[in-house]
Order: sequence, then C-alpha cells, then structure tokens
Amino acid sequence: MSHSDAPVLHFTVNNRPFTTTDSDREGAALLRLAALDPQVFDLFLITEHGIEEPVGDMQIINLVDDVTFRARRKVRFTIDGDAHNTYDDDQTAADLLRLAGVDPAGYDLARIRPNGESHTEQDGKLLELHDGDEFVTVKQVGGVA
Repeated sequence: MSHSDAPVLHFTVNNRPFTTTDSDREGAALLRLAALDPQVFDLFLITEHGIEEPVGDMQIINLVDDVTFRARRKVRFTIDGDAHNTYDDDQTAADLLRLAGVDPAGYDLARIRPNGESHTEQDGKLLELHDGDEFVTVKQVGGVA
C-alpha cells in the first residue's frame, strides 16, 4: 500500500490533535510534529488505564487511530544543594521533604526566593515546581510538650 492509500491516523499530544498517514514514527518525530523540541521534552504514551509509559526518542511507535500522548519537560531543582529532577511539576512540601530523606514531622521545607530570602511552606501545600527552584530543609524547633 502506498502512503497515499494509507489510512489517516489521529492522535493527540498534550490534548492537541494531529494526523498522519505514516503508521510507524519515532518518538522524537512525534514531538517535532507537535512543535516540541526532543532535547527539552520527553514523550509518554497514555495507556487505557491512564498510566504514562515513556517513549524513547529513537523508539518506533506503531500508531493506531486515536492514541494519546503526553509531552513532559523534566523539572530540575535542588533541596539543601542536592540536585533532583522530576516530571511531576506539582508536589506537596511533605513529599519533597521525604524525597530529601527527612521526616516532615521534624522538618519544614523553605523555598529560596530570587532575592535570596526564604519562605517556609506548609507540609500539605501543593507546590508548583519550576526548573531551577531551590529549597532548603529547616529543622523544627520546640514542639508539643
């Protein structure tokens, strides 16, 4: 079958619709088709159960109609100077404390602002993470007697 006779396949990347008649595409090619740089974004196939499965840049995907993809940018940040990265760009302060290996019951998380000042975040607060964010852990003083 020539490409002109191939069926049109529909798919989405980050909820944006696309079509192709090429049923086998590399992950990086799908990112470029969606105007996303494969050096900055990674591609994930959304399964029928909503799980995001990573797709490598050079990995061939045999497309089927109405498949859904998500492109994610890896967020890089530090906690106490230690580098971390994640695709999950919103996490609670308590989750970040646990990631740093400290107990939220004994420590607070403070975000370092661009002016160098810090702001302590509540454990349950959902924080939006940005590339380059800096956090420090702060030992809690006092407590319940």
